[in-house]
Amino acid sequence: MSGLMIQKLDIYPVKIPMLRPFRIALGTVHDHEAVLARVTLSDGTQGWGEAAPDLAITGETWRTALAILEHEIKPRATGRDALSYKELWNELDRVILGHASAKAAVDIAVHDALARHAGLPLNALLGRMVSQLETTQTVGLEDRGETIRQARALHEQGVTRMKIKIGGDSREDVERIRAVRQDLGDDLSLTVDANQGYSARQAIHVMKKLEPFDIDFCEQPVHWGDLDGLAEVRKNSPIPIMADESVHSPRDALEVVRRRAADMINIKLMKSGGIHAARQIAAIAEAAGLPCMVGCMIETRIGISAGCHFATAHSIVKYADLDGHTTLKVDPAKGGVEVKGSKEKLLEGPGLALDVDASTLKTVALHP
Repeated sequence: MSGLMIQKLDIYPVKIPMLRPFRIALGTVHDHEAVLARVTLSDGTQGWGEAAPDLAITGETWRTALAILEHEIKPRATGRDALSYKELWNELDRVILGHASAKAAVDIAVHDALARHAGLPLNALLGRMVSQLETTQTVGLEDRGETIRQARALHEQGVTRMKIKIGGDSREDVERIRAVRQDLGDDLSLTVDANQGYSARQAIHVMKKLEPFDIDFCEQPVHWGDLDGLAEVRKNSPIPIMADESVHSPRDALEVVRRRAADMINIKLMKSGGIHAARQIAAIAEAAGLPCMVGCMIETRIGISAGCHFATAHSIVKYADLDGHTTLKVDPAKGGVEVKGSKEKLLEGPGLALDVDASTLKTVALHP
């Protein structure tokens, strides 16, 4: 491959209704507001990417992601050699502080286009380790009755790995987990995610209360910036602790390792700015012996498929939480992945192995 220029970057802001509001400790989401990106290379090959911004996590909204893509990234990316993409990523990271999901949209689209040009699935281009994975399915921060109802419904669909959101009232959180375990039994793999909802003292108390319920790990129990508190929880918790919002960049991963602040790291393409930085985080975690999970925001099949391809190309990734697309009423992206229960399979085809339906895209388009 030579002389593959990024000829065009098309940008599509969208607002996609969800099946139900999704509540976590950081707030409630009612619609998926995102920006899709399509790269066209000089040979006509196209690739898709997605920005899934979240003000509380990436510091972006769809409007800021759209503005950065249109006015900063697009003029810098157009006309560049796609094969020399590392130069483009380095430049974007140098001149644009933050805006990780906007960067991820173009990063994913370029990776998709290059893999399609090569006639390979994206994970094969990245160094495929496995071809399918197990993903958790998530229950939001609901009351006890609704938590049980949703957990039962997922279990009846064949879900064997489940995540329950916590981080609200600590006593009620413990009772919700107790109820799920008692109702669904011991064959269910169970994780919890506090989304920064506790103080270090509260988190340690809750982890000790949850110990009898066979919890695989707890994600981000304290504020993302409180690495001392995170380290204190990890030191005193009987349940392994995973850093999520505390790790956006390779530098963040190094700091978590240096402080021994977590037992595991959750890598999300939308936090890291795409595949290129996520690979660096995975390398740091592997060198430190910290298992990783690849997680997601609420995303279409574009972002989810990219996460799956990344996850299946890195041996340090032991867990996946890639169910964000299952919360959407409609999805303009077709193909990519297939989920049955907790089994998530990558569909055959080059790149992300998906297409975007123009008519569906039109119905969910946002008009700034």
